[in-house]
Amino acid sequence: MKIQLVPTKNLLSKSKIPGVDFVINPYVGCPHNCIYCYADYMRKFTGHTEPWGSFVDIKQPLTPLKPALLFHTHVMLCSTTDPYNPLEEQYQLTRRILEQLVQAQAYVSILTKSDLVVRDIDLLKQLERCEVGFSFSSVDKSVCQQLEPGAASPDKRLAALKTVSQAGLFTVVMAAPLIPGISDWKSIITATQEYTNEYRFDKLNLKPGFQKKVISFIAANYPHLVPLYSDIYLKGNLRYWQELAQQINPFCQQQKISSTIFFD
Repeated sequence: MKIQLVPTKNLLSKSKIPGVDFVINPYVGCPHNCIYCYADYMRKFTGHTEPWGSFVDIKQPLTPLKPALLFHTHVMLCSTTDPYNPLEEQYQLTRRILEQLVQAQAYVSILTKSDLVVRDIDLLKQLERCEVGFSFSSVDKSVCQQLEPGAASPDKRLAALKTVSQAGLFTVVMAAPLIPGISDWKSIITATQEYTNEYRFDKLNLKPGFQKKVISFIAANYPHLVPLYSDIYLKGNLRYWQELAQQINPFCQQQKISSTIFFD
């Protein structure tokens, strides 16, 4: 893993995500090395030639955040990395950012695959508003080891979800990306429902730049799924996602689960 400190003028990026004002990505790159990660495109902005998942740039902000600018704004941590990737334990960039967001009384959304987030519950409880989201493509340990080898195990994420919920914080489970033929969305709900306030479902999006990587992985590990992936991603057939939404929606309504599907 190539690790380097990189001076950065400003940690804030204006968000293109509906309802979110700013995004903060304290790191470039991520040790989770998820097979499906869409953020590989970040390499072209950094000059890195190493494979995505084999390097991390640790941003060193030259100036602190401005509380007045962030007052009552919605800030997301993060969009192209995990704010609690393993390096956060040593460098504590996310914690220092949260200390500043507390001063700004910002509304903060966190999305992570790590149990390290429980370290910062003391700060999260001081925020004006806060939601802590945990991402799950599966709760099957063997599947997760294949798909996201550097991330915390699903058992650790589930334990962290419970701890965060019991601390009184608003919790979100992002069942995403749902991997066709592999992800079991119903088992994700079953494992997390007791400690989750809201569910969000998103599909595996394969941009042309890394279609080959993912489909090669499927061919090597799940060859029986190759025709399905060809149908969805090469032929552009949307039927799989339409039918999946038709299963998820009535189930969530029946279970009185607050949910949103982002398949469009």
